[in-house]
Amino acid sequence: MINNWQVPRNKRKLYPVVDILSLFTLQNLGDVWNNDLARQLDFESELERYGIKRPGLRRDRKGGGARTYESWLYNLGLIFIETDTEIVRTTLAGEALLAGQPPVPIITKQLMKLQYPSPYSQRGRVDINSRFRIRPFRFLLRLLLDPRIEVLSKSEIGRFVITEGENETNACYEHVVQRILDYRINGEGVLPNDFDDLYTSSTTGVRLREKTIKYLEDIANTLMNYLEYTQFILRVGKGKIVLSEDSIHDVEAILNDGTSVRAYDPNHPYGNENFQRNFGLAPGQNRDNRTFGGETVTDTLYRQRRVRSELLHIAGIRPFTTITTQLVNEIGSITGFTLEQVEDAIVGFRPDTFSVFEASYLNMAISGRELDTEFELATAEVFELLGFYSRHVGNNPLHPDIFVESPENYSGIIDTKAYRRYSISNDHRNRMTNNYIPTYKDEHDNLEFFMYVADGFGTNINSQIQQIHTQSPDVFGSVITARNTIRILQRHLSDPISHEDLRSLFKTNRKITLRDIESL
Repeated sequence: MINNWQVPRNKRKLYPVVDILSLFTLQNLGDVWNNDLARQLDFESELERYGIKRPGLRRDRKGGGARTYESWLYNLGLIFIETDTEIVRTTLAGEALLAGQPPVPIITKQLMKLQYPSPYSQRGRVDINSRFRIRPFRFLLRLLLDPRIEVLSKSEIGRFVITEGENETNACYEHVVQRILDYRINGEGVLPNDFDDLYTSSTTGVRLREKTIKYLEDIANTLMNYLEYTQFILRVGKGKIVLSEDSIHDVEAILNDGTSVRAYDPNHPYGNENFQRNFGLAPGQNRDNRTFGGETVTDTLYRQRRVRSELLHIAGIRPFTTITTQLVNEIGSITGFTLEQVEDAIVGFRPDTFSVFEASYLNMAISGRELDTEFELATAEVFELLGFYSRHVGNNPLHPDIFVESPENYSGIIDTKAYRRYSISNDHRNRMTNNYIPTYKDEHDNLEFFMYVADGFGTNINSQIQQIHTQSPDVFGSVITARNTIRILQRHLSDPISHEDLRSLFKTNRKITLRDIESL
């Protein structure tokens, strides 16, 4: 039995949720998942092809990796198991994701409904202690909204929130608040003497205090990663989160919506299925009345799902606004289907590709090394849509990540940094002033700006930009957050921005703000 909150940690961030669900659905279209080893191994191969799962030899060849991804989707309420047939189906929330609806609102609603007890928490290999009757992500938001708390660290979440947050009563909430406040004053001394006995490993039993705390903090960090996907929180410092100011109203509305922990009866013959179907209702839906009897999986249906899966995958790594011949050719090359078959498969399919890309791009910006190259390539694609000739050059030594050139005869160099809070170090400044700018000024006499793109920036970023400009006075600089990069693109797609205005914006010698974008 697990005596604390728990979520699957095979994928500790939510950015690939659409891809994983699409691939899983393709492997289980109208079939039984349990005990089908070949199907599970095929699913693992597809995860590796998309770069979601690290490729490598599978020593036991027992499909354990595939089953952890199934558990991940099940925990999020995106799939359920039909009681009478044991066939795995997508919930309505899952179907909404596969239809290309904006993923952030859907996943946010799923996280706000996620609770213990549930079919996931009572699974044999999970078995979370029945003392927990709580919606964990709401509890975390309630703490962040509390002026006594405001900031939560993974050490506080791991030691007290996920271990002592049993229910949503005021008494339990106040208890956890007091435990956190005591810890901030007195440190590790507030932990009970039997801490290691209370939170043992579900496989090996009692372990050293250091390993127990690491395990609990690992779960805490995964919960923080999940919340980050909702765009409600910001990282501040190492291992700490706060609510973003512009999310406070939304969070208050969620916490005051009048809902409570739902009833779950595992002994009812349809208890698991009914719970998962209700859990998996998409925004705006009240009931799942679908029936599946006699459903036939045809080649046409499989081809449609496969093509749409590839289309959503592409939308997650680069922005596009229309279905072009080039895109159809690309999907045909990947799938082996004819161009006519690809076109037939996407007839009537109108996914919100911008929202799919936005969710993915903002996660690339905080990924560190995990998706740094993808962040570079996606940023290059953004500038293509802004009307620049854009070239990814980051794979060359002593080069920036991206070179862009405007039809208005000016060019710039861009470095992307997949950091939550980037500052230009001496080493990075020297690279820009001694390598990047001189190299591209020699090759392009119209080089006018340099730029950094990251999730966020340090407090001294403007002076750091000025230092580089002082050393290279003919070239001006700017920095921009990934979110504001998306805002510029969104504005440009609805009302094109002139390249003269973009030229002025990119040469501000400071951080580009939302007010700058709104004034264009």
